[in-house]
Amino acid sequence: MGASGPDRRLPYDSGCNPQRHMPTEDTSSLRAALQPSALRAAIVPRRPVFANPWDSPADMFACYVAVCFMIPLLLWSGGKLMGAIFSFGSHWRLGLFMAAALVGAAGFMTIVGRQRTSLAVDVLAIAAWLVLGLVVAPVIGLAPTTVVAIVLYGVLLFGILVYVLFFGHWETAFQHTLSWPVSWTLLAVFFAFSAYRLILFT
Repeated sequence: MGASGPDRRLPYDSGCNPQRHMPTEDTSSLRAALQPSALRAAIVPRRPVFANPWDSPADMFACYVAVCFMIPLLLWSGGKLMGAIFSFGSHWRLGLFMAAALVGAAGFMTIVGRQRTSLAVDVLAIAAWLVLGLVVAPVIGLAPTTVVAIVLYGVLLFGILVYVLFFGHWETAFQHTLSWPVSWTLLAVFFAFSAYRLILFT
């Protein structure tokens, strides 16, 4: 679900050009992207564009870092934080921890995989992903019963799938990029299991 080569930084134009609705000021620097006007423009939803993710080593590296380190540590930290705030146990069940990691990986792949139109959009997307991983996912995984938590994680995963498949535009056929989500899903589950057993809850 990524984009290839230098074209991934260029605005997409096929009847629904984000550039037509983007502000004219420079949003390529972090300082400019954090300006209120840029953030307000980034809030407006636009049709995401996806291409072949295997053409981008940077995307692959980002996903390695996320699924190996960021997602397990984010969920563990969120469990500790939410458990302390709401006074429920912070010890994850293994199955729920892996399910939460799977949802987190799907969200991260979606953020990384779409074509970049503005750094402000990336800032908001990453911020929302961090809040979901640090607050929402731990509350879902630790507060309700296991069945309820699995159902809620399934709803989140289904929502991501609907967003990608039905609202996204594919520069290449979806089946040509299907190995991308399959590979990173398996890696996310494996590293969540490994982190749980070997590091976080030993």
